[in-house]
Amino acid sequence: MLTSLLQVLEFVAWLAAAVAVLEIYLHIHFTYFDRPWFVPATVVAAPVLAALAGHSLAAGSLSSLASAAAAVQLVSALVFRHVVRGKHSLPIMLLAPGFIGLGLLIAYPLAFEVYLAFHDLKLTTIMAWSRTGHIPFVGFKHFVNVFTSSPLSSVTFWQLFGRTIWWTFINVFCHVTGGFILALLLNSCRRFRGLYRTFLVIPWAMPQVVAILALRGEFQSQYGFINIMLGRFGVAPVQWLTQHALLTCTLINVWLGIPFMMVIILGGLQSISKHYYDAAAIDGASAWQQLRHITLPLLRPVLGPAVTLGTVWTFNNINVIYLVTGQAGGTEDADILVSALYKAAFTFYRYSYSAALALVIFGILFAFALLWLQFSKGSESVYG
Repeated sequence: MLTSLLQVLEFVAWLAAAVAVLEIYLHIHFTYFDRPWFVPATVVAAPVLAALAGHSLAAGSLSSLASAAAAVQLVSALVFRHVVRGKHSLPIMLLAPGFIGLGLLIAYPLAFEVYLAFHDLKLTTIMAWSRTGHIPFVGFKHFVNVFTSSPLSSVTFWQLFGRTIWWTFINVFCHVTGGFILALLLNSCRRFRGLYRTFLVIPWAMPQVVAILALRGEFQSQYGFINIMLGRFGVAPVQWLTQHALLTCTLINVWLGIPFMMVIILGGLQSISKHYYDAAAIDGASAWQQLRHITLPLLRPVLGPAVTLGTVWTFNNINVIYLVTGQAGGTEDADILVSALYKAAFTFYRYSYSAALALVIFGILFAFALLWLQFSKGSESVYG
C-alpha cells in the first residue's frame, strides 16, 4: 500500500512540475513577446530543452525531436508576437493546463484508434508490432468486415444493431415516461417532497456496479426475490439470467435510469411559471390541455438534450450487459454492439476490427444526435 501511495505522489509531483513548466512557458511568451531577442532566443532554446528531455533516445530520433521542437517553437513565437500580443494572458494561463490535459486524454486515444482501424493489429501480429513497431496497413478492410462478418461467434452485426436499437428505444422510452410521471407527482406534492425525491434518486445515486450486482442477485433462479415472489403465486422459477438475459438487463437498466430523467424533468417543471397554468385555468383549459399546450412545449429545451444523453448512454451502456450476463463471456443472446465490441477486443483479440467497430458506433451516435436535436429543436430556446 505504501508503494502505491508513493507512486500516486510521484505522479502528482510530475503533473505539478509539468503544469509549472507550462505556466512558465506561457508567462515568458506573454511578457517578453515584443523584445528583439524573443524569437531567436526561444527558437534556439527549444531544441536544447527537447534534447535534454529526450536524452535517452537514439541519435536519429533525438535529432528529429530537436528539429520538430524548433519548428513548433518558431510558429508559437510568431503567433504570440503578431497575433496574441500579450492579450488575455490570465484566462489563457488558467485554462491551458485543462485544455492540454483533455487534448492528451482524448485526442491521442482517438487518433490511435483511427490508426488501428486502418491497420491489422490482432493476436497474430501483436508480437511483431511490439518488436518492430510496424502494423500491416489494410485500408478499409476492417470497416467492410464490420458489416459483413460476425464480431462474436454467431450473431451478426445487423442482428446486434437491431437488438441495440430495440434495447435503446425501450430503455429511453421507459426512462422518459417513468421519469415524467414521477416528476409530475413530485411537482404536485406539497409535503415531504424532498424525502420522496431522496428515496427515488437512490438507484441512480449509488455506485452502478453495486446496484447492478444487487439486482442481479434478485433474479437468481432459486434464491432471488423475483422467483420467490412468483412462487407464492404458483409460478415455476424462471431462468432469468440464462433464458431471458436481455429482458433481465432491460428491467435492471430501466430501474437504474428513471431517477436521472425524473431529476432532469423535475428541474424543468419547477422552472415553468405558475402564471401560465393560472391563465389557462381561467380560460377553462383542462388538465390534459395544460399538459399538452403548456408543460410539454416548455419542457422541450430540457427533454431534447436529456433524451440525446439518455440515448447515447443507453446505446453505449456495457455495464449492465457485462455484469448481469457473466462478465467477459456470457450468452450472446443479450449482447449489444458495445458489449460485442468489448468481447471482440478482449476475448477474441481483434483489436483493429474493434477499433473500426468503435468508429462505426461513434458515427451512428453522432448522426443520431445531430438529427434528433434538429428534429426536436432541443438546442433552441422556447422563448426566442
